Amino acid sequence: MSLQSLVLTIISDITDPGTRMDISSTIFFLRDLYFSGRISQEELRKELTNVVDTVFKATHPEWLPDERKAKVKEIVDQLVRAITLSAVKTHLFSKFSGQPREELGQPF
Repeated sequence: MSLQSLVLTIISDITDPGTRMDISSTIFFLRDLYFSGRISQEELRKELTNVVDTVFKATHPEWLPDERKAKVKEIVDQLVRAITLSAVKTHLFSKFSGQPREELGQPF
C-alpha cells in the first residue's frame, strides 16, 4: 500500500480537517527526516509508533490495549516499508537521472 493510502487509513476516522492535516503533515515530516538521513529507521519507527498509537487511542477507545498495540505495530510496519521503498525508488531515480544524490538530500 502506498504511503498516501496508509495515511488516509490512519486519519479516516477523524472528522476535524485541521487535525487530519496535522497528523498527515507529521508523518510526511518524519518521512522527510528519514530521507535526509537526520533520523535512523529505528527512530522513524519509534516516532511513527507514537503518532499512530495516539491517533488510535483517540479514534478507537473501545480497543483493548493488546489489540491496539497489534494494530499500531501492523500500521507502523506498513508505513516504514512504504517510506523505505519510496527512499529506494528516489535513490534509483537520482542515480539514473545524472543528478547527484547529495543535492537531493538522500541518505543512500
